[in-house]
Amino acid sequence: MAGPIMDVGSFKAAFKDGGTRPNRFIIDGEIGAGGGAVNSVMVKAGSMPPSTLGIIQVPFRGRVVKIPGDRAYPEWTFTVLDSFAEGNNFRRKFETWNEAFNTHVDNITTLDLTDEDMFTQWTVRQLDLNGDVKRTVSLHNCWPIEVAALDLTYDSADTLVEYTVTLAYDCITLEPNTSPA
Repeated sequence: MAGPIMDVGSFKAAFKDGGTRPNRFIIDGEIGAGGGAVNSVMVKAGSMPPSTLGIIQVPFRGRVVKIPGDRAYPEWTFTVLDSFAEGNNFRRKFETWNEAFNTHVDNITTLDLTDEDMFTQWTVRQLDLNGDVKRTVSLHNCWPIEVAALDLTYDSADTLVEYTVTLAYDCITLEPNTSPA
């Protein structure tokens, strides 16, 4: 096992590829209920979803033994830039998708929950400095649990309106690197 890095030169050499950057990513997916594909340029921010294992705690002779438990998939949130432009009014598409699961007025669903169009796949890709995909995580059977509020204010200028969308999903797949390591 190599020892700890003790000098600046060795530390810098560990980043000979330039390191990973938080602004090099692509997020894309399908909006259910016929909403179509999301143009990743309209997604301002997101994250790689976490990978979490639960813990089963078993008491044994005055101590607690920890055993790996079931995997949990917490909700995933990303930020979208708002637009009224034709084809880019994603907020309305997300709202329609969300409402299809439980309508605002009638408190009923307007869909067949087995309809494949309602539960979609979303993908997060992390890019290197050359734009090559280095990490890919796919979220499966996604559906919107929240389309967040739009903050409107007179004291904000020279900025775009943005909002977050939170998706629930069943599981993730970690894809192998799609470009050389």
